Amino acid sequence: MDRITQLEAFVRVVDRGSFSRVAEELRVQQSTVSKWIAALEEELGTTLIERTTRSQRVTEAGQRLYRRAQAIVDEYEQAMGEARQGDEGLRGRIRISLPTVFGRLFVVPLLTALLREHPELEVDMVLGDRYVNLVEEGFDVAVRVGVQVDSTMRLHPLGSTPRRVVAAPAYLERQGTPETPSDLEQHDCLVHAAPGAQTLWRFTRNGRRVQATVRGRASINHSEATLMLAREGLGVAMLASWLVDPEIEAGRLVPILSDYEAPPAPFRALTPPGRHLSRRVRRTLEHLREGLAPLGRDPSSG
Repeated sequence: MDRITQLEAFVRVVDRGSFSRVAEELRVQQSTVSKWIAALEEELGTTLIERTTRSQRVTEAGQRLYRRAQAIVDEYEQAMGEARQGDEGLRGRIRISLPTVFGRLFVVPLLTALLREHPELEVDMVLGDRYVNLVEEGFDVAVRVGVQVDSTMRLHPLGSTPRRVVAAPAYLERQGTPETPSDLEQHDCLVHAAPGAQTLWRFTRNGRRVQATVRGRASINHSEATLMLAREGLGVAMLASWLVDPEIEAGRLVPILSDYEAPPAPFRALTPPGRHLSRRVRRTLEHLREGLAPLGRDPSSG
């Protein structure tokens, strides 16, 4: 029996927390995965994973083997990939969580190009704005935009873009144009928060920090929906440049408070804590960082 296959199955079961999910990924029967793990346990003379009908728990011995097995499996995959296709070939599966709008517009095209370049690479892309639990749900990578990230995860900066304060021409004609952040307190603002909550919008000008407590009739938890309401003249919005710049160029939105700098909107990748990054994950993160770099160049700055 292939020892590397046993170890790979064991590592995946620990990562995914599910024998059935690993069986699906490896395209084998669930009973086969169970036999591989049982063979490891028999050889070692100890239990690696305690299983019940409803849950499973990795034992202390299993955790020790897991730490070593990760590196062994990754090194094996790298060695085989280099021998088969040279240093450029990637193989294996990556499960990645993507924010809906940013993922659709920017990350999916980059991953599509990566898949074309590496025929043996497999990518599970899950688009949604829910903050997934990487460990419990078996994700290798999560891309997040402009939000506070889980401090227990490993953080990989991918870049950042400016935020712009914008409104539709019709709104500004009706309500007037804010000249300072404090003016925003007298305007309908489209806030990214729970309904009824107060939100602080922070700015910097000439090294001095200023802020405004904004509110409005609509609170939205989705950037594209916020953009739509702003375009319809329902309020002032603060959004990332990658989302609003095409609307500004088309004349559907107007930038305001341009003399004040809003905090940038970062985009970052998260990976599970303490995990040795496989070569395919490392190369995927590098590919995303290189591909997203142009978003961080602000044309309006000159």
